Amino acid sequence: MKKKNIVYLLVLATVLIAMNMRHRSFQTSDMSGYEGFTDTDHVYIDMTVEDMVKAMNAESTIIVYFGFDHCPWCIEAVPLLNSVAKAYNTKVGYINTRLKSEWKSNTDIDDYDKVVEYLGDHLDYDSDGVKHLYTPHVFFIRKGKVVFDHQGTVEGHDATQRTMTDEEKVALTEIYTEGFEALFAEE
Repeated sequence: MKKKNIVYLLVLATVLIAMNMRHRSFQTSDMSGYEGFTDTDHVYIDMTVEDMVKAMNAESTIIVYFGFDHCPWCIEAVPLLNSVAKAYNTKVGYINTRLKSEWKSNTDIDDYDKVVEYLGDHLDYDSDGVKHLYTPHVFFIRKGKVVFDHQGTVEGHDATQRTMTDEEKVALTEIYTEGFEALFAEE
């Protein structure tokens, strides 16, 4: 009888953990802090670095966006990425790099060492020679491998000085489209 109860409890625990992960995976992100972004039916879902690592290890196909709501480049990128993702009917995992008040730099996020381990080939070095995640940064991951990534908006755009021109918005939309095309390309 005891063995049967232990097996039952283990099965129940496994099911509850799986249900929690599934629910977590599909929780819509709160994007209300992004100035001017009003789409309440957006594509962004909450994700942690741990979630991303699990998905990559499971050879999943995902899109991961690193950013935060008071990053001026992110504010301009979010609606464009949202539009392209909607055209592909695809969700985008959002890793908020300022989720916790003590996170003052992108390198402060939980499991930053895993970001470097899994995405380091796509990160730039900072002035101290350390691999640094700059935002916004979007990773297009097919079967656990990065097939395309894009950091920032477009060359020559300084979001602290001005908003993107219509031509720059088109260019960034094309870059994101290229990422989706790489993600869904025939092998």
